[in-house]
This record gives sequence, structure tokens and C-alpha cells, in this order.
Amino acid sequence: MAEGFFENPNDLDLDALGHGVVPESCILVDKPVFLVCTHGKRNACCARLGLPLARHLAASLPGEVWETTHVGGDRYAANLVCLPHGLYYGSMSQAAAIAAAHAYRRGEVVLDRFRGRAGIPEPLQAAEHFTRVHTGELSVDGVAVESSWAEGDATVCVVRCTSQRGLSRFRVVVDPTVFSAPCGETCAEAISTYRLAGLSPLMPVST
Repeated sequence: MAEGFFENPNDLDLDALGHGVVPESCILVDKPVFLVCTHGKRNACCARLGLPLARHLAASLPGEVWETTHVGGDRYAANLVCLPHGLYYGSMSQAAAIAAAHAYRRGEVVLDRFRGRAGIPEPLQAAEHFTRVHTGELSVDGVAVESSWAEGDATVCVVRCTSQRGLSRFRVVVDPTVFSAPCGETCAEAISTYRLAGLSPLMPVST
């Protein structure tokens, strides 16, 4: 399905692309793109669950949905990635994928089955998620980790939340833990994740 983005993918200058130089043959789009992993050779769950999801979503959002190879997290099949922000969803049903895609088109996140955002360390993703749950803030850019540090096994984060009520900050502490959430018998295993150990508002500094 990737044919058409580049006249010849083998001629793509990856170094230039890494420095922000857009190839002349690249087709730029100004609307969201949704990726669904259908890589059955790597894990049967991705093909068995991802392929029907991709086709259903593509029928609802023509031209915006792409089948893709491994995106990480086979155990969470079917996976959905929302670009350009790199938002990950897992264990998606067709109805959940439609809801997440339409929310993203509105600039929002759906917390149900939300796996996090690419490019951010896992404990910080967890801190952002717990802050969204606590505040109810769903806008894509409404919650962000400003700083973080380790205290033993825990990670302490200062999380900024910008909403219609104004700007607020929270001290969020997350601890590593494990749980089992297989997509099927083929990928049942213990999964490393994080639990909320503490969340409290930070008072603004008076001047």
C-alpha cells in the first residue's frame, strides 16, 4: 500500500529527510493518517485482528488508513497509530477504532485502550495518562510532562495540564509493575507497565 508516496523509494535520501529536507517526490498531506499493523508473518494476531480492522476503518475514512508492518506491541493487536502525533492504541475493536480516529480528527484522545505517545519514555507516558484520567483533559496537546527524575524504582514527573479552566501542574509518581494482557494464547506473557503511586496538584509560585 505504500506505493505512490515516492517515485522510487530506493532513491530516498534518508540523511536529508532526517534533517527536515522534504524530497520533491514526497506527497505531503494536511490531514491525519492512521496506521493499522497487519504484519501476520511476525505475529498471527496482527493479521487476524488487524486486517479486518484496517478494512473497516478504511471504508469509513477513505484515503486516510494504511496497513503497515510491525509497529511494536504485538500482544496489543489490533494496533492503531494516529499520525502525525504518534498516538498508539491497542486491543482495538472496530467500534473503538472508529471512535479513536474521529476523536483524533477533532484534536482529542480517547483514554480507553490508549497506549501512549511515540518518542516519550514509558514512565512519562504513564504519568501523562494518569493526569488525563484525573483531570478529564482530552485534547492532544493539553497534557505534557515538563520534567522528571528517578527516586529509586519510581519516576517522579511534573505534568502540565492546559484546559479551559486554565493552567495547572501536578506531581505524578509512577512505579513499574507487570500484568498479563494477551491477545491470545500465542502471545500470553507478563507485560511491564506502570502503576500510579501518587498524584497531587502543585501550587503556583507567588510573585
